[in-house]
Amino acid sequence: MRYRVRRIAPGSLSKFGCVLGALVSLFPSLLLAGCGLLLVGGLHRLLESWQQVEIHLLGQSIPVDVVSLLDLESALRTATILDGLSWSVALATVAIGCAVGGIVFLVFGNLAGWLYNLVAALSGGLEVELEEGRGRPRKER
Repeated sequence: MRYRVRRIAPGSLSKFGCVLGALVSLFPSLLLAGCGLLLVGGLHRLLESWQQVEIHLLGQSIPVDVVSLLDLESALRTATILDGLSWSVALATVAIGCAVGGIVFLVFGNLAGWLYNLVAALSGGLEVELEEGRGRPRKER
């Protein structure tokens, strides 16, 4: 049996591209969110440890606030806020990553579909030859 694919429906192509893009983007989004959690937590702990540094000079202990000295108070505040909201930010990162991946696949899939439909209109489309399977016989309904 020969069949000819003359047109690909944009609606089904859009749904397929969006779901496929979201699934493909899931693992990189999870990886990015996990790295972000580790980075923000580590930066928060590092900046907090810099607030109470002691320098020993001639037997005297001199306390130094390196965060104030380097004007990093705003960075410490931001790191504290992000570390407190870490799981919410991670979940939002995964959701945004999957949404962006879905949109990218949707756009490129639709462009490919429109290009195929244009070429198929000019050339008659892709011809596919199908053969009935030789495995288990199908049950008739």
